[in-house]
Amino acid sequence: MREITKQQPSWQYLNPLSALFGIWKGRDLLKQLIRRNIEIRYKGTMMGLIWMLVTPLVMLAVYTFVFGTVLKARATSFGDSMGAFALFLFCGMTVFNIFSESVNGSVGIVTGNPNYVKKVVFPLELLPVSAVFTACFFGLIWIGILLLGIGILLHKFCLAAVCLPLIFIPLILFSCGFSWLVASLGVFLRDLAHVIGILLMVLYFMTPIFYSVEAVPAACKPLMLLNPLTSIVQATRQVLMLGVWPSWPVLGFVTLISMALFQIGYFWFMKTKRGFADVL
Repeated sequence: MREITKQQPSWQYLNPLSALFGIWKGRDLLKQLIRRNIEIRYKGTMMGLIWMLVTPLVMLAVYTFVFGTVLKARATSFGDSMGAFALFLFCGMTVFNIFSESVNGSVGIVTGNPNYVKKVVFPLELLPVSAVFTACFFGLIWIGILLLGIGILLHKFCLAAVCLPLIFIPLILFSCGFSWLVASLGVFLRDLAHVIGILLMVLYFMTPIFYSVEAVPAACKPLMLLNPLTSIVQATRQVLMLGVWPSWPVLGFVTLISMALFQIGYFWFMKTKRGFADVL
């Protein structure tokens, strides 16, 4: 039977440091979960971790051909060459892939581990976080390919690239908050995985991955900028490809929005996880 522990008051989950302290406290367990996620993904495959390199390169080649050759799209502010457009695409794909992998990996992560819910006392809130950091691990591979491509195709390395970790902080916070929400809702709404798939597809094309924000009609720009991924994608391209330092006010605003979602997601997950065992 599941061990009964004293429930914490719900208001404690509104403490901004509560989630961070819980993650730090369970860091050793989190490392094991991340390692398990990575091993499971490529377990039994002939090429193993080589797929981490093959997958993004194939995706990049296909998208570059379709949008760059067939549709003749170009990222003029970042360069008119096909190589510059490929890197332009890859920046957007890298950012969005971290978010989408986090969310997709979290939808069924609680229902997929019922033993953690029913039989042992386990910090369930670490499960969605492990999905986020697993996505970040694969994202580092993509970033490595991206930096290599910039060096080969653009023949430069921008000093502003040192700001990349600061740009990715709101991305991680945003991904964690959203992942906590979908992980919790996925326990009670089994159709959520299908809904999330549709929402991510819509968000994919609503994020400036294949186009720049400048190409968006003025009437639609405010809606685009409500999406935190838009500013993160733009800032990533600026620091890596143009060597332009990010707009600190914009980055600060996006970070505040991401922190708010991070806290809301954590509160919702901790508040609802008491009912997971009854459903499962």
